Amino acid sequence: MPHVQELTAEELDARREEILRQLGLSYEELASRAEARSLVGDEWAAWEEIREIDFLRNR
Repeated sequence: MPHVQELTAEELDARREEILRQLGLSYEELASRAEARSLVGDEWAAWEEIREIDFLRNR
């Protein structure tokens, strides 16, 4: 059976901020680039992780 890790809202928010900090982009900048399909390399993976975090936070 796969291991499921439960994270608090604070942990999810901290991870989201860490991703943006590592990229050196604001959420708005990243979202705009994703919409324009101008993300490169690891930016796509970062965008997907942020979308997953947002989904979990907006339940």
